[in-house]
Amino acid sequence: MNDLSTPLALVAAIAALVGSFFFLAGAIGFVRLPDFYTRIHAPTKAASLGIPLMAFASMLVHLGAGLDLWVEDALIILFVFLAGPVSTQVLVWAAVARNIRSSSETVGQSVFRPIELVDVEEGPTDDVGPHGTSAES
Repeated sequence: MNDLSTPLALVAAIAALVGSFFFLAGAIGFVRLPDFYTRIHAPTKAASLGIPLMAFASMLVHLGAGLDLWVEDALIILFVFLAGPVSTQVLVWAAVARNIRSSSETVGQSVFRPIELVDVEEGPTDDVGPHGTSAES
């Protein structure tokens, strides 16, 4: 096994340290935030940023040591980028479906907006354009 060069080891150590910082920030956010919708945001961001940085650090270590294990690290990064946001979206929509309310401390738009039901009809029914103006003007 070859020794790592100092610059490569330094970059790997910095990437692992920054990834660890994201995990710490996500854990603090999970504990301190007031409701489900804000709590799910912190660990999701931590996973989306922390795991790829940790895997990148591992990839650099494997490449510097002359090992062929870096492909697994690249697959971890790809999987986290694809699966993390999708699973979070599914959890949020499940919470909305179960009518889990957000905290009164949460500032911003509510996720509980009414959904418009649109009736699909055959052909146009009037000459009014999309902005309430006549289609002929």
